[in-house]
Amino acid sequence: MKILFDVEYESESSYQLLLRFCGLSFKLPDPFDKHRDEQAITRRMTEVKTQVNDLLEAGCEVYAIDEVRLEHEAETRRMWLPKGQRTKLYVDRQKVSQSFFGALSLTDKKVRLYPIEGNQNTEQIILALERLQRETKADRIAVVLDNARFHHAKALTSLYEPGQLLERITPVFLPPYAPDHNPVEHVWGTAKTNIANIQHQTPEQTFGAFASYITGRTFDYDFEHLPKPQPETDLVS
Repeated sequence: MKILFDVEYESESSYQLLLRFCGLSFKLPDPFDKHRDEQAITRRMTEVKTQVNDLLEAGCEVYAIDEVRLEHEAETRRMWLPKGQRTKLYVDRQKVSQSFFGALSLTDKKVRLYPIEGNQNTEQIILALERLQRETKADRIAVVLDNARFHHAKALTSLYEPGQLLERITPVFLPPYAPDHNPVEHVWGTAKTNIANIQHQTPEQTFGAFASYITGRTFDYDFEHLPKPQPETDLVS
């Protein structure tokens, strides 16, 4: 502003007003992996959509699945306090996390949500998929999932073979570096946004609120209908 127009404002809000007038807004950008190949993603998503539609027409129960990790930790923010004196706020500094496995049915639009014990790994995903298979009435099941390393582990992929533990399940892999194309990722975003501004006293309350929000409603998301990206919060990694 100073260089181009020889004008300098004293107030930062004046610059903010000008930027808003120019159609800009102050927000976080949507981060995408630098390895992301948009053309390859488009090609693969066309294949995924065709495969999913064929599976649905054949009477298969199709789920979009993913894992998510929540964290509970007290955060101190600015607030209106008495001027000229220090104010103490006693908080619990304990940081606790909980992972969940989620499967969004493209048929009934409900999410099967299972807590994960400990870390996200192949063993825990096998347990979650076995439970999902057990609780699904359809003879054939398909799961659409991302390319996390443990999703490709031999200990898991071998179980999809005939006669093995997960023989009723067919995996359909999304393109690499494209989590925004997974409908259940948007379930996580919607749920996080809903509880982000509510400070719960205990980790159990935080995780319970997250789970209750997801299991208490339906989500009309699929590979043709995805919501706009939600703002990021500090609850997930």
